Amino acid sequence: MSAPPSEAARRKNVQDAIDRVLFKINELEAILGNFTGQNELLHAKLNEYVAELGKLEAAKDDMIGGGQPVELAVELLRAVDEGTNPDSFTVQLFRDSLAQNQASKGKVEAFRSLREQLTQQLAAAFPATVADYQQLRAAPPQQQQQQQPGQQQQQQQPAGQQAAQGGQPGQQAAVAAGS
Repeated sequence: MSAPPSEAARRKNVQDAIDRVLFKINELEAILGNFTGQNELLHAKLNEYVAELGKLEAAKDDMIGGGQPVELAVELLRAVDEGTNPDSFTVQLFRDSLAQNQASKGKVEAFRSLREQLTQQLAAAFPATVADYQQLRAAPPQQQQQQQPGQQQQQQQPAGQQAAQGGQPGQQAAVAAGS
């Protein structure tokens, strides 16, 4: 048994098929440019062209069947149709991506700043709750699971006991749920 052709071999087959089709197109252009009424030659070249198109289709199917899907950027095809150089299109695409990346970084930084400010304000208003929250955030996930049953017992205490401990009912649950 022979091994299936490599990706490079499949690409080469497709490229060769494309070259043969283009050669047949050039032959047809030359025949039509000097057409003298000999239909037999034209019919023979048209049949060869159709045969080469069939071979190109088979090479394409072999490439796709080999696990190599063909993906084309529609925007790139439109740009090429409009006469834009594909390299300049690609450069512009990278520049646009860079600008979008910078905008996303700015949003992430804004949310980090907001989180820090909220944490500072909450620490000033509810220092014990924020300390518990920060302790939960710093603990590994396994340790958090062990701590949760104890916290649930604390949350189930009557409202009077929570107030005596300096907290309001539901505060710890809200902070723990926000992590």
